[in-house]
Amino acid sequence: TAGLWMVGNVLELGLLQIQKATLREKMSFFAAVEFLVRQIDAIPGTMDQNLAKQVSLFQDKKFLDTLCECVKNLRPAECHVVYKLCGSLAFKFETIRTAMLNAMVFSSSIIGELYQSLMQAKVMELPVSKWSLQLCEMFGLFCICYNHLLVIQDDAEFFEQQKPCTLKQITTVVEVLRRLLQTLYWEGIPKVIDPRTLTLPRQWLQVRTAATELFRQLRVRQSRRQFCNPDIWMMSNISFTIFKQELESKNSRRASLILQKIPFVLTFQQRVELFYSFIRNDRKNMEASGVNFHHGAGVGIRIRRNRVLTDGFESLTKIGQNIKGRIQVQFINEHGIPETGIDGGGLFKEFVTELLRDAFDPQLGLFKQTSHEFTYPNPTSHANPNFSNHSAYFQFVGMIVGKCLYDGIIIEPQFANFFLRKLLGYRNFVDDLASLDPDIYKNLIYLKNNSAAGLELTFSVQRDVFGDSKAVDLIPNGSNIAVTDQNRMKFIYEMADFTLNREIAVQSRAFVHGLNSVIRPDWLRMFEAEELDRLISGTPVIDVADLKANTAYAGGYDEKHEMIRWFWSIVDNDFDEKERRSFLKFATSVSRSPLLGFQHLYPKFCIQRSSGDSENLPTSSTCMNLLKIPRYSSRAKLKEKLLYAIKASSGFYLT
Repeated sequence: TAGLWMVGNVLELGLLQIQKATLREKMSFFAAVEFLVRQIDAIPGTMDQNLAKQVSLFQDKKFLDTLCECVKNLRPAECHVVYKLCGSLAFKFETIRTAMLNAMVFSSSIIGELYQSLMQAKVMELPVSKWSLQLCEMFGLFCICYNHLLVIQDDAEFFEQQKPCTLKQITTVVEVLRRLLQTLYWEGIPKVIDPRTLTLPRQWLQVRTAATELFRQLRVRQSRRQFCNPDIWMMSNISFTIFKQELESKNSRRASLILQKIPFVLTFQQRVELFYSFIRNDRKNMEASGVNFHHGAGVGIRIRRNRVLTDGFESLTKIGQNIKGRIQVQFINEHGIPETGIDGGGLFKEFVTELLRDAFDPQLGLFKQTSHEFTYPNPTSHANPNFSNHSAYFQFVGMIVGKCLYDGIIIEPQFANFFLRKLLGYRNFVDDLASLDPDIYKNLIYLKNNSAAGLELTFSVQRDVFGDSKAVDLIPNGSNIAVTDQNRMKFIYEMADFTLNREIAVQSRAFVHGLNSVIRPDWLRMFEAEELDRLISGTPVIDVADLKANTAYAGGYDEKHEMIRWFWSIVDNDFDEKERRSFLKFATSVSRSPLLGFQHLYPKFCIQRSSGDSENLPTSSTCMNLLKIPRYSSRAKLKEKLLYAIKASSGFYLT
């Protein structure tokens, strides 16, 4: 570290005097800074006490304010030198990175100044292939500073206060990030690639890593509240055909890297197509290894109607990879007599529908629901006397959800957004609390912006454990530590982390283990939480024309029959969206449409004429997606009977 002892003195004295300096003095100063950067780059990623003392200057608010004020009056080349030193220190020394970034991001306007410097350097106009190394390094520093800020910044600061960048400026950043990453991941920059290793130099790799993280963090904000045109994220000039070919050939890493790091640059439809192609390939591999997918074959299970969850658990937990194959279900009625019928797929669908309905029932105690009826693990499930092996049940339910994804069966329950993020392997932060409890989220944001005096809070939280109220410490001895203005930020973090991550860690880990036993985690990570919700539970909008185009008829009905014309007229013109969803749930057991349309509904939706009195209500066999309608004398009577059946949930009729 020879010569580095002067880093603090050079910068502090130099920045204070630079505006009064002569051209020759300026040149000497920036030459000294350049020398320091080269020295830093040359040493190992550790520092001795002397160097640590010198660079501690970067944690001083007064110095950072001086630095930000100074760069406003420097020429671009001079700004590059100062920023390069900041970036070298931040990239190089992990021991001071957090403290240094805290000071730079929260005690100065450096992000805003960096943005302005980047705009002056025409980062928007320049193709990435023409970026200088200095511009690359300055953009890298911007990325790591903004990344650090976004971890702490709440949505109100990002969307309403728009500090330190406006949403318009952030949109510009997104465009630059997309161009940069498309170049670095897909197109390449021949002039900077090392001809010996065919890889990017260290500085460019560091920038790619920081830019990727910022791109992903901004995408999370976009998924919560759209702030720019969705098309801005898309790398639309990448040929999807070539992309798929490269994935299949495995001769090139660029397609797999994009899918691993920034999958959202492909459209949702393209990623869904890839997801199902992965499953098709996996089926072929499973079949080659002996797993049976044929009708009338596979694993046979007997399920008692009054013990669907427990019988399913005992029958399926030990069959290993055969869970991916055909499961033949035979139901046993309440009298212990096997029900007649051969499972062509409909009985298995009925089985998983009833099993998941039972498992997700809040009364059972394994799962709970938010105020908006989204499902998540019950944090106190371990205390449920009926489930001493509660984690095994979470693993089992996760496996069944994975089986539904594998077979293309959409399920009725919807998971809370923060739990969907757990399924994708992400850790939740304060803003994710809004999807669990909006009131607690609002209270924490209030505390963040106001004094804790008079609130009488401690680092603990009250929890109801099957009727008993207990205080749970957020940190060791937390119930005896008061929340003050000095430690309130720590309390907010600990409260959110406990509620969203630690409290359901065992349940989430078991559920994810079961899910990943059927669906590989890298397949799931192609999607964001909101997209995974659609993959698991379908889409809320019902396209009546699409359903009509994919409907079969039986029992004397066809598409030209008067009853059928009345039926579609009622569903399309008379029903509102809520009534359509209720009708779909009545007929198929799920109130949302299949992800890729009703052509992927299996078995195919069918309307059959039922015999008997015309005063009878319509009925349904949800396991077969079959709607049975008697012949009614008028359109008005059909509408009346159909609505009554739907609202009364006369529902399933076994045939």
